[in-house]
Amino acid sequence: MRRVTLSIVLLILSIGAEGQSSSNLIQNDSGIIEVDGSKLKFVVKGMGLPCLVIGSSIYYPRTFSSDLYAHLKMYYVDMKWFAKDYEPENLDHVDINSIVDDVEQIRLALGLEKPLILGHSIHGTIATEYVKKYSDKVSGLIVISSPCEWGNEIYDSKSKALWETASVERKKLQEENWGKLKEIDRLTGQKEASARYNNMSPQYWYDPRYDATWLWDDMTVHSEVTQHLFNNAFKNYNMFNPVVNIPIPVFLALGKYDYVIPYTLWKKKYESIPNFNYVLFEKSGHTPQLEESELFDKALVNWLKSKF
Repeated sequence: MRRVTLSIVLLILSIGAEGQSSSNLIQNDSGIIEVDGSKLKFVVKGMGLPCLVIGSSIYYPRTFSSDLYAHLKMYYVDMKWFAKDYEPENLDHVDINSIVDDVEQIRLALGLEKPLILGHSIHGTIATEYVKKYSDKVSGLIVISSPCEWGNEIYDSKSKALWETASVERKKLQEENWGKLKEIDRLTGQKEASARYNNMSPQYWYDPRYDATWLWDDMTVHSEVTQHLFNNAFKNYNMFNPVVNIPIPVFLALGKYDYVIPYTLWKKKYESIPNFNYVLFEKSGHTPQLEESELFDKALVNWLKSKF
């Protein structure tokens, strides 16, 4: 029997100016969910439709505009690889199915009934896999810059082809950054993750010189788990093979300048997703919710209003 406990520390922050109605106040909760001995922190921000945001309780609140909190009550939750108090486990037993079941344990512990589920990057892929198994437990799926193919020839060819279209300046900057890899190889954990991310800024961001160090501040990263995730759990991954019907509304956001997860991996329409909304952000890389926050918020809120 998997051990799951929940403890909540409730903090209410009054941010309203004098005369502001209570409906405009934003409530913030925080606490710990324990799954298999790992303590997963969560924070809750906003009001409105409940939305489970899987990945990190530190990194992801930094990427979303607070304007969304008037429409969504966002439950940001650590996955095990970002948990400060991680209980080591046999990684040979960690696969897509076990990770999906971790998400279900999180939903149950939070007492969420039919929330939206949101994931960015690999977490959006995990959220999609969760919906394949537990579509009756959520009301909608939000996927941002996530691979529908990974660790296979299709991914390799698409990413290579898109990178070939990059500007000379962008390619030159990336080549210069490759020369710093020996220094990064000496690092571990959060410092390594942050350094590698910045080393690939030309491929991650519309602004090829963007410094994302601040996003990684205070993060915990268990490199052995993330390496297993990308190199083993999702090796030879194809989201739509075999075809599985996704019966809930899906919002997909992609960045045109994301060379790590090329938008060309995705189709604009899938027969297995009858209610599919595809948005390509023209001046974004891997994180359109931050890079084009106003446009992202508008697109997402319009989708929420039309579907829920």
